[in-house]
Amino acid sequence: MFVLFALPISGESKQVIISAIGIVVGATVALSSTTFVSNGMSGIMLRLAHPFSVGDYIRSGDVFGRVSRTNLLYTEIQSIDRDIVTIPNLKLMSTPLTTILSSGTIISTNVSLGYDIPHESIEQALLDAAKKAGLEDPFVHVLELGDFSVTYKVGGLLKNIASLLTDKSNFNRLILDSLHESQIEIVSPTFMNQRVLSEERLFVPPVMKEIEIHTPEEDYMIKKSPEDVIFDLATEAEVIDKAQKLVLDFGDQIKDLEEKLSGLPEDILLEKKQEIEILKKKEKDIEKMLDAIKETSHPEKLTKSEGIIRLKALEHLRSIVESVNSEFTILCDDVGKLCLLEESDESDSDNEADSKRLE
Repeated sequence: MFVLFALPISGESKQVIISAIGIVVGATVALSSTTFVSNGMSGIMLRLAHPFSVGDYIRSGDVFGRVSRTNLLYTEIQSIDRDIVTIPNLKLMSTPLTTILSSGTIISTNVSLGYDIPHESIEQALLDAAKKAGLEDPFVHVLELGDFSVTYKVGGLLKNIASLLTDKSNFNRLILDSLHESQIEIVSPTFMNQRVLSEERLFVPPVMKEIEIHTPEEDYMIKKSPEDVIFDLATEAEVIDKAQKLVLDFGDQIKDLEEKLSGLPEDILLEKKQEIEILKKKEKDIEKMLDAIKETSHPEKLTKSEGIIRLKALEHLRSIVESVNSEFTILCDDVGKLCLLEESDESDSDNEADSKRLE
């Protein structure tokens, strides 16, 4: 603009040039901000729809993992390789999004077996594996009658999804064990062997004895599951998010509960108030732990000893949050039942009074 005003041209020419520059700049800003605005609007829609929370397992396209962070413009997912994948919110809203419910999910696997084996034997072996894996309502489906083999699908409901990857692996391992114990061969439909073997030879591996090796250091180490290592950032974010939500809503929930207690007898009121005071103390402990965790450095910058201390603090925070939630739910149920009994007693006394007046 300085150069433009310094040019030896007329004022009208300068105005034309300024208008042209304004149009170009405006068009550039408008076009470049389209993605920015679209991601922002998609972030608002995600906040309103709330299809997932921090710590949930989700799948979007080829990306699968746990949500570690949500933002107005993007969402971070920690993949099964422990990498952080940043997905624009516009992509999450424009492609199908799969969220695994925290209440449980169906895990299943397919296995192809020969026509020479009775399907009743196969189904029983597969159901035994599903029961050993702790799956509820297990099932076996016949998916396909192929040219060389029959494809079976076995699965069931997994209630606790905290160790989803490990549970899937253990489920496949138990299927192998169950089929081998039933003397059922698992070979490729195009299996071919050039060696001369007896017809009674089965391709089932021998049962190996598990050897447990214990070292004294294990008593002082924190046992981590593969999911704890893979989804460490997502797990931490989930614990902190649940704790923050509990602290944010705790005051209003306690007030509502104390209003319900006002109509109960004095002895019951005193007992329930003591339980509420215990919950308040735990809530204060949660606030202190949240402040302490926020003051520490990022997990990636901590030393090994500091990381162990932080991990223990997070585990302790998780246990306190779960304890407060469960105790508060039980307390609310008890208060609700007591209020119903009190109302029924009052209605019974009113009915007796009405009957006496009628007599």
